[in-house]
Parts: sequence; structure tokens; C-alpha cells
Amino acid sequence: MQLITSRQNKTIKEVISLKDKKYRRKLRKFIIEGYRIIHEAVNSGSSLEKVFFSADTEQKYRNELAGRLSPEVQLFEIPHDLFMQIAETDSPQGVLAVVKIPEVEFNTIYKKGFRGLVLDSVQDPGNAGTMIRSAHALGFDAVVATEGTVDLFNGKVLRSTMGSIFYIPVLENIKSEDIFAFCGENSIRVISSRLEDARPCYDVDLSGDFFIVIGNEGNGISECFHKKSSEFVKIPMPGGAESFNAGVAASILMYESNRQKSCKNC
Repeated sequence: MQLITSRQNKTIKEVISLKDKKYRRKLRKFIIEGYRIIHEAVNSGSSLEKVFFSADTEQKYRNELAGRLSPEVQLFEIPHDLFMQIAETDSPQGVLAVVKIPEVEFNTIYKKGFRGLVLDSVQDPGNAGTMIRSAHALGFDAVVATEGTVDLFNGKVLRSTMGSIFYIPVLENIKSEDIFAFCGENSIRVISSRLEDARPCYDVDLSGDFFIVIGNEGNGISECFHKKSSEFVKIPMPGGAESFNAGVAASILMYESNRQKSCKNC
């Protein structure tokens, strides 16, 4: 384990730069913080590059985690004050890792019965993280985020996924026309969620070969999805609320997809 004590160290400077979306995309790396999410990264076989321990981290936790890492992962110990400068949370657990962003291509995610989720200009990190977590939990095949969506590798989104980001293919910063091109090549339906001129979710076939599109929290789906989607779906709200939270709406629709799929297999 290497000791670093200076903020001017180039390794520390790189970690700090990864708090900025521009450098995450340029370097194709991101930061994860805390024992649970690092354990999930290790369990999933993700490419960890470096792990940093605060000097005051309990030895038993340090040994447990270090013992599960591959020999290629670089380990560093840094003073508590320096760790606080690279950490993204106010009360960190004393461990932080740098992970390579997986390179996922459209042509690797399709399979018969494909079920995917599109985040169309979703802005709230908590919503985005919830959608990724629900997609993983409900067995979806991929999550795709359009160009206007919050960066899926920022700290708030990652913490909201609770580690699910490592278990489901995620593509971000994707043009809507590229989504439609992919869908046309593979006969995938684009089913967009909206309130007007839409069918109840239980009347729409959600058993397979589709993308569900969830739009921006304030403005809904973008014009391209209004014009080009195969179908439109809504969730009936007998209680009379104006709308669902975007993360909740996505989770309900994906659960309905699981219900339909289970019924077909009965």
C-alpha cells in the first residue's frame, strides 16, 4: 500500500478532477465511495483501478476489502484531512475507489424479448438512480440515457443505484435518433410514457422487445418521442394526483412488464 500525503500529488489531482463530468467522460473513469458500493463493484467484476483508504479507517475493514481486490488494483493510504478533500460526502466511511466506465455498445445489448428503459432528459439524480436500481431488480436488459439526462456516473446517481449500476448495461449521452435506428434494426417498439392520448399500462403489451421511455420531470418526453414512438402508455391514477414521480412511474411500468411476462409463462 502506497502512502500519499500531498494534495499536489498527480494521483490525488486526478481523483479530484473526476468530480467534474467533463473529466469523467474524458478519462472514462468515475468515483465510488463507501464499503457497500465498492463491495458491489468487486462482486460484479467491474474494473477497479485504485482504492484510497483514510488513515483512520478501521484495520479490519481495510483488510477485508483489500483481501478481495485483484492484484492489479493500486492501494493508497492518505491522511484523514486529505481524504476529506477527495470525498464527495460529508461523513465518508474512509474508503473511495476509482472505477473505469464500462464501454457498452448498442449491438451488445439486444436479445430476443429485449426489455429496456430510456431516460429522456431526466434531471434529478435520485430519480435516475432509482430507475437504474429498479431496472436491475426487475430484470431489464439495459438503461439508455439521452443527451439531456443527468450524468449517470455522478455521486448522487451512483449512491441512489445502491450498486445496481454495476449489474445492468448503461449507455449515456445517446441521441434519440440513434435509439430509433437501433430499434428499427431489431424490431423493438418504443413505448413512451405520457398522460394524454395514451393507453393504460395493463392494456399495452409490455412482455418484451420494447423500450419504455420516461421523460423529464417537468416537461415529459421530448418532441422526437412524441412524434416517433410506436405506442404511448400511462398509469391510471384513481386517487386524482396530477402525476407520479418519474422514478416511481418507471418502476411501476417495469413491474407491470414483469407481471405480464409472468402471466405469459403460466
